[in-house]
Amino acid sequence: GRTAPVREDTRTAEKMHLTSVAKGAALLAGLMACLPEGADAFAASPAGLAKLGGRAPAISLASSAAQKGGRAPLSGLKMSLSKDDKLGPFLESEKNLDHVFRNNKMWVVEQTRNDPDFFLRMSTGQSPKFLWIGCSDARVPANEIVGCGPGELFVHRNIANLVVNNDNSLQSVFQYAVEYLQVQHIIVCGHYECGGVGASLDRVDLASPLEEWVCNIRDVYRLHKEELDSIKSPEQRKRRLVELNAKEQAVNVYKAAVVQRRRVYTHMKTGLAQPKVHAVVFDPKTGLVKRINTFEGDDQIDELHEVYDLYDAKTAQQFWEGEDEYPKRENTPRKLFNRMPTGLSAGKKSVPLPASDDDE
Repeated sequence: GRTAPVREDTRTAEKMHLTSVAKGAALLAGLMACLPEGADAFAASPAGLAKLGGRAPAISLASSAAQKGGRAPLSGLKMSLSKDDKLGPFLESEKNLDHVFRNNKMWVVEQTRNDPDFFLRMSTGQSPKFLWIGCSDARVPANEIVGCGPGELFVHRNIANLVVNNDNSLQSVFQYAVEYLQVQHIIVCGHYECGGVGASLDRVDLASPLEEWVCNIRDVYRLHKEELDSIKSPEQRKRRLVELNAKEQAVNVYKAAVVQRRRVYTHMKTGLAQPKVHAVVFDPKTGLVKRINTFEGDDQIDELHEVYDLYDAKTAQQFWEGEDEYPKRENTPRKLFNRMPTGLSAGKKSVPLPASDDDE
């Protein structure tokens, strides 16, 4: 009585079966965690199944954006129910936020399963190296398209990824990201098929405040009118305006005082000016991000120094050489400025500015 040898294909089949069982159990656990309290008991009971017509709701592998339903991140599934599925209120909701909270629970299950310390790390603070300025368009999620996890990008989004110098929301993001988080890169990301850029080309009154906002994109067109007018295809002209808009908004980043100050300081300390500024464009049709410009050594930036530079590098070295930590802007000595403010124009009279402590 020798024991018959176990064939290799039998072992493989058993492993596949166990793997399938494990995946099924994990998916079921995730789905039950997302259902309202008591829904799992309802669905599993004979009475519950009878109310559903003796069948379970269909699960579709389709990932079409047009398909509705709650997301199941455990396996990347989309829940899809036909009209006569009576479990619909549990898995799909369009009249309230139930599905949002269910998706959140599934996300927590997945993150904890894959990385038990994930939320512990998230609770200890953030230290991102990148500030991302992108469009509010729902098709351009910053972290996902560049493969970054939570905590890796500091993000600001608005219509058509504009950098406007009197936008207090953006300017406060600049201040926090550059002075406190001390990000090393600022990325301005436009995207093809941008509704804001398309609206700017229509030349119709969009009504306030959208009209005033979109007018900033028309200013970009004015700066590059000769090039854009030479493009015969309306679609190609729009795509080029998307690129030029991203580039011009990145130029606007350089104009920000908080960015200039940090770049002068880091260049003095390390020989490398940071944060670096990048213009990129995302293509929803391919999923690829295209580099437009990094501006380092760019003639366009060199031409702006005489107009926009606020800080004098040579003078900065005298004040910051002994600083171990980056001094915040509220402590900036007036002597650091490139051009000393001597007075304010009020008609033909000159009104002197109040003297600061460091001018004594």
